[in-house]
Parts: sequence; C-alpha cells; structure tokens
Amino acid sequence: MTGEFDWNLVAAALFGLLMLIFLVRVFYKPLKILLRILLWTVMGGTVIYLYNLIGAGWGLAVGLNLISAFIVGVMGLPGLGALITLKYL
Repeated sequence: MTGEFDWNLVAAALFGLLMLIFLVRVFYKPLKILLRILLWTVMGGTVIYLYNLIGAGWGLAVGLNLISAFIVGVMGLPGLGALITLKYL
C-alpha cells in the first residue's frame, strides 16, 4: 500500500453494510417472535420452579420440561392450574 485509496475495499464495506441492513429487515419479525416465545418459556419455567419449591413441603410438584414451561408461560396461572389438574386426575 503506497497510500492509494482502495475503492474495492470501500465497495466491499458498502455491500456488507447493505446486506446487513437487508438481513435485519428480513429477519426482524421472526426473531422478535422467537425471542418472545423464548421469554414466555423462561417465565413459565420460573413459575413452575417456584411452585415446586413452595409445594415441596406438601408433596406437590409439576414436572418441569420445555412443553409445560411453554404452556405456563403462554397461559399463565390458568396453565399451571391445568397442569396440576392433569397431574392429579
């Protein structure tokens, strides 16, 4: 490099920036939905964990797995009630 300006590097950087903007625009909504589902699942797992922690003294527990955490995360406390009801039916 003798101090010359490299237009190929500028073109490659601009192309990379445009591709990044394009990919963010294309995948924004699906990633937002996926992150929301992940957050619901984590919150549902936390609720089940707390229920199992509190209910351990009375012998009450609900299995903590991905599906039950998702159900409780989406439905809230009625979902936890449904899982408890299904367990003791």
